[in-house]
Amino acid sequence: MIKRFEALDAFRGLCAIFVVLSHMHFAGSISEYSFFRGSGIFVEFFFVLSGFVLAHSYGYRAKLQFKQFFKARFFRIFPLHIFMLMVFIALELGKFIAYKFTDITFIRVPFSGSNTISEIIPNLLLIQAWTPFAENSFNSPSWSISIEFYMYMLLFGSLLIFKRYKAIAWFTTSLIMLFALGTGTDLLQHNVLRGLSCFFGGAATYVLYKKLSGIKINNYIGSIIELFLIISVVFVVQSDIEYRQIIATVTFFFVVLFFAFESGYISSLLKMASFQTLGRLSYSIYMIHSAILLCLTSTMMVLQKVIGTDFTLMVNGARVLTTGNVLLNNIIIIMTLAVVIACSHVTYKYIEMKGQKLGKKL
Repeated sequence: MIKRFEALDAFRGLCAIFVVLSHMHFAGSISEYSFFRGSGIFVEFFFVLSGFVLAHSYGYRAKLQFKQFFKARFFRIFPLHIFMLMVFIALELGKFIAYKFTDITFIRVPFSGSNTISEIIPNLLLIQAWTPFAENSFNSPSWSISIEFYMYMLLFGSLLIFKRYKAIAWFTTSLIMLFALGTGTDLLQHNVLRGLSCFFGGAATYVLYKKLSGIKINNYIGSIIELFLIISVVFVVQSDIEYRQIIATVTFFFVVLFFAFESGYISSLLKMASFQTLGRLSYSIYMIHSAILLCLTSTMMVLQKVIGTDFTLMVNGARVLTTGNVLLNNIIIIMTLAVVIACSHVTYKYIEMKGQKLGKKL
């Protein structure tokens, strides 16, 4: 049976929650803390962890068939992606009706800009982030899924082509892409560089872990190192230092490597059932939260028209929500997170799991 890295699973769930908070804007609330404002960088962590886990699952199999590999990855990613794309098209239709028949105004006219009808096909095929198409169209978080899915195929190619030299290929790819990010080259789309540097760096990190896996780390020493790594992550996430993206990526390499050993008290804490549940739901949390936040924003805009109270403000081109009371703003944030997690339970059970079962049947 393939080993599960429970501490890393928990991190995946926590990072998904942090990304949700980074996409929320409530005046004076916890969402405006510098840590949550910078939490979009945790997408790098998702890429690193994916590379690590895929290298663990597939990197050392004696016989690996593309058909089996493709089906497993396709039915892991696409069912929920397609479902959410349909949800966003339906929401855009709702906005279009409101735009035509009410006096509600939108920052962008429905089915215009990045959400034009011509963007549906690139989204359907998950190629939007690899091309000059609008990568943040419709369900904007899916840009990272677009990159991740095709990185799976590149990983398979590397196993096929480089065989016993795969670790060198993974490390070299990551290093070149990090260099490209640091120099600002336009060799590839910027987010593709992010994905490749993190994903193949994560795969190379697994090779290092595999070589060191026999090492036993004292629980006390392990706890000190884990605490140091957590502090480092917090510092990098909320900072605006030069080359922050690259520094964060390298930091995540060390976090994934060390927490894979699960040698400290923080790892033990992360194995609690609640954190493990968040880990299982992380993909659903990440993929559905934008739709829920869009519904929340639309509801407050409608209430603003009905009641005549300003619940939405435009600050530096971004829409900021407010009830006029900081405590109430924070309560709404907590309630929204609860709704996201509750809905994630449903999509995990009836879309993610059903999709994976279908893939196995086929």
